[in-house]
Amino acid sequence: MTEVFALPIKVDMKIAAKVLGLRLATAYRLARAGEFPCRLRKERGAYVIRLYDLMRSAGIQDVRVLDDDIEAGARFAAEGDDL
Repeated sequence: MTEVFALPIKVDMKIAAKVLGLRLATAYRLARAGEFPCRLRKERGAYVIRLYDLMRSAGIQDVRVLDDDIEAGARFAAEGDDL
């Protein structure tokens, strides 16, 4: 599910349904009934879901690993080899 981190900050219902493992028709039905698993709103007549809310509903922590962190970890590990 790491591809979720590559999504834009707001997604449409089709993407949200896929991430949550719902059929699109089910997602729309839940939204209309006010029972969608995460917060959503309408923009220009279409449902929009913030990525942060979607990730929380899917149980995905918003923990991103940056290239700098990987490089720093590699340097730290290399320094440990010298001990």
